[in-house]
Amino acid sequence: MSQRAGDTAPRHDWSARARSTAMDALRYTQFVGVMKRALPAAAFAVIAAVLAFFFVARQPSKVSMTYEKLGSIENDLAMIKPRLTGADGNGNPFTITAEAAVQDAKNPKRARLRKIEADLTLDNNGWINANAANGVVDMKAGSLELNGGIDVFSDSGYMLHSQSASLDLNKWIVDGREPVNGQGPMGTMRADRFQYDRDSHQLLLEGHVRMTLIGKKK
Repeated sequence: MSQRAGDTAPRHDWSARARSTAMDALRYTQFVGVMKRALPAAAFAVIAAVLAFFFVARQPSKVSMTYEKLGSIENDLAMIKPRLTGADGNGNPFTITAEAAVQDAKNPKRARLRKIEADLTLDNNGWINANAANGVVDMKAGSLELNGGIDVFSDSGYMLHSQSASLDLNKWIVDGREPVNGQGPMGTMRADRFQYDRDSHQLLLEGHVRMTLIGKKK
């Protein structure tokens, strides 16, 4: 139908707006999906670094360990600059290093780790680098605490940062009680806290959750 004379109301291309909204929704879903995968992968990369110290003897064909020397730090037995190499369940190689692994003299199931770094190759030949400043693992209590800063980087340009995280080794639930921030080619995200359940593959972001999508360059 043609526009009548004197009718100055502008025409709106509703189909174009619908397409734009649909594309934004798709990009939002993709961004959430990337972050949902990256955060758990990063968390478990550092967790794997800690657990490998305790289970290396049980998986000699998958993991090998070297270290610079044995010594003591604050009268506790310490392994200086341990280095772990191996492969995950899918055959992807990883390398994990630490400045030191210090065993608690009163509790051999408890240890402190300093400057942990993990490099993992992914199924699609990508990679993830994760590091944590400090960690305390207690196998008797089934707990792991990471603090002092956790940083994660991926080959696809995504990065995540948080100050601390804790893991229930029995339930395999990761809790982050401090803000988590992430960014990448598609946008940015942040939340006051997070929780990830490995068994259900559910990632929960809570508290002032914000996501910003970056528009594509024309």
